[in-house]
Amino acid sequence: MEQARQVHDKYFEQADRALSCIPLARTFEAKTGVPKVYGGVGVATLVFSLVFFNIGAPLLVNLTGFGYAAYASFEAIESPGKEDDVQWLTYWVVYGLCNVVEYFTGMVTYWIPFYYVFKLGFLVWLMMPATRGAERLYVSTIKPIAAHVKTMAKNSATPAAPATSSSASAAAPPPRSQQANSVKTD
Repeated sequence: MEQARQVHDKYFEQADRALSCIPLARTFEAKTGVPKVYGGVGVATLVFSLVFFNIGAPLLVNLTGFGYAAYASFEAIESPGKEDDVQWLTYWVVYGLCNVVEYFTGMVTYWIPFYYVFKLGFLVWLMMPATRGAERLYVSTIKPIAAHVKTMAKNSATPAAPATSSSASAAAPPPRSQQANSVKTD
């Protein structure tokens, strides 16, 4: 029992520190007297239950993927360091790409059981600073594909060799006066 209490206290302290930087959580604790960790666990349980039973799941998952990330992005903009800026810019690239892919695969994802539970877990994995999932996915998958596409675009944009005068005159259309005469005679 003592081990369970130690584990509880350890995670309770970590969650309390994390929630202390969120003004809404501090306000909740001040007004209700309930520790902000329990309020956070309650909200997380409610959201997960609604997603699990597919009650407004698309809205809740997208709000989770957008809401916290937007808040963290605002905080990153105001912070003096650059590391959190990179994390959240990378997250937005991955999140946007996932939404585009999801749009085109909507008919398939409809048939996947518990799709929104998996998507919620995936988005949380992407945005958690401890896992840095967005950066992992970007470096391992998106960056190599983007580099390949960029190389292909650069190679196709190189100008063709200039045409010689004989081939240019053969490919050029007849003068306008000849076109007009051919139209009048027809």
